[in-house]
Amino acid sequence: MKTSFDKAWLDWIADNIKRDCNRDEMNSILVANNFCPKLVKNHLHLEKQNLSTVTLIVDKTNVSANKAHQSFCQPTQVGDINEGIYLANAEKIDTNGKLELFKIDNFLNTQECVELLSVIRGSLRESMITNESGSLKNYRTSKTCDLSLLNHPLVSDIDRRICNALGFNASYSEPIQAQWYNKDQEFKPHTDYFEPNSNEFDVHAKVLGQRTWTFMIYLNNTLAGGATEFTRVNKAFLPKRGRAVIWNSLTAEGKENIESMHCGSPVEDGFKVIITKWFRLKGNGKRFTKEPNEYLPSYTDEGFFRSKLPEKLFKNIYGFYQSHASKVLSNLEITLSENLQNDVQQVLQPLVEGWFGHYLKLSQVSGINRYNKGSIITPYRQDSSTSIVCVVVNVQQMGKHAWPITITDHNYRQHQLELKPGDMVFYEAAKLKCGRPLPFNGEEFADMCLHYQLL
Repeated sequence: MKTSFDKAWLDWIADNIKRDCNRDEMNSILVANNFCPKLVKNHLHLEKQNLSTVTLIVDKTNVSANKAHQSFCQPTQVGDINEGIYLANAEKIDTNGKLELFKIDNFLNTQECVELLSVIRGSLRESMITNESGSLKNYRTSKTCDLSLLNHPLVSDIDRRICNALGFNASYSEPIQAQWYNKDQEFKPHTDYFEPNSNEFDVHAKVLGQRTWTFMIYLNNTLAGGATEFTRVNKAFLPKRGRAVIWNSLTAEGKENIESMHCGSPVEDGFKVIITKWFRLKGNGKRFTKEPNEYLPSYTDEGFFRSKLPEKLFKNIYGFYQSHASKVLSNLEITLSENLQNDVQQVLQPLVEGWFGHYLKLSQVSGINRYNKGSIITPYRQDSSTSIVCVVVNVQQMGKHAWPITITDHNYRQHQLELKPGDMVFYEAAKLKCGRPLPFNGEEFADMCLHYQLL
């Protein structure tokens, strides 16, 4: 138990007293953080104070909708690892340098959220806090679901995607959980890290180390209330289905950051459900898992776009393929004529640039590639110096079974697209993995690829 306040806590106390905050609430927060109750009582002068009913005032001004396509000003370093966290498709929230805080809208889609809500509802238990005492029995009034114990494929996939988004080895994390809040339920101000030099730390952090990052996702739009409020940096997020809020509980130097204090305000109408995954300092093997190309900026919302080639151009490509296919062996490339290459370029260039939002230069037309039964293309990322964007056009497909193309989007969700002849897909080829990992189960398949560089 701590018998003195450091400067950060003294500043927090002074700031909240100045704002006429509820001192009884402040008392609960300080006791929950393992400060001596007598020290807290004396410092807050509770025996002389007429308790106010004013609650913490939080600025709920909406943050900007503009994404920051860049890393932190100074890449976050955790412990002694000389690598940084990079969330290319996230919006960085301005906290005047006090807290690393991000949000990603639509990290989960509606279908995923609804399925999770159904799974969670039947497996709830009363929520707990790591520092229990009689006076704190109503500090957290939600219910919890231990999702990781349910062995559900969607849960496993989302767990993987969260780890990939941050770039952490899964062994440096805790199992994923869900919290369900009904009307009037809340989680009062707290931090996610374990208080150093405390029994709480000895019990929960000796093996895996301190908590670092929190990755929280809302599964529904709450009718009223239920905001997640970061009380010391005056930022709040209303529940929005699929939105992820991510923050670091440690400073850039690896110290516990009191500025990460937050609360789940009471639900006023309806209910609120979130899923949460916490990360730790210790694990097995290399902590960071991202490949260099994953640190490239994301230029589009999802990373790929499915479309259809203009009919006239496709007929010309298909006719050219039919007239040359019998002249080459299987799995060989059929080079387009110069005139046909020019036609393809003139049609596709403005379409690709319109989707990508940047001027591009054609770096390569791979021609038409033929594949036979049993062919596999292992998903991979293209060379960033030659192929920022790639266009894949389905030219020919013979047989009863499709050969889906697999693309991993910016939120690490895997999409299997079944393209028919004449269909095409644009994707951010250097950043995202793409391939055909399932063996082709047909008679013949042919596609064409175009590669573009930044101009």
